[in-house]
Amino acid sequence: MQTPKPTALALILAIVYLIWPIDLIPDLFGPVGRIDDLLVIALVAWQAYKYARAQKTTNSENSTPPNMDEHNKDAYEIFALQKGASSSEIEARYKELARQYHPDKVAHLGIDLQKLAHEKMIEIQRAYDELLAKATRG
Repeated sequence: MQTPKPTALALILAIVYLIWPIDLIPDLFGPVGRIDDLLVIALVAWQAYKYARAQKTTNSENSTPPNMDEHNKDAYEIFALQKGASSSEIEARYKELARQYHPDKVAHLGIDLQKLAHEKMIEIQRAYDELLAKATRG
């Protein structure tokens, strides 16, 4: 059995508080008796909203995009080069890709494209480092 989230539990308790006749301002006083109930519900709903937003932000920051996996693509495939390319070919291709995907080139296009360009540049930089290491060894 799955345990309820803190927000769901708080909302359930707020509803119970709303129904329960004994509280800070007793419900026997009519509509005036419901003021504290509504305040409790509003406070709990606001806290649940803040908690959900914080969870969404945390989850989106912690999730790694599929193209950020360091082992999902071969460095030669990223650079579109034949295996055994020279260091001058690697450097020329790196400069070409860096000009194309640099985040500053898409700064005016919005945050999503900036993030995508940033991720692509990280992938290009990782591939460049890997290819240069292979070229200097071999």
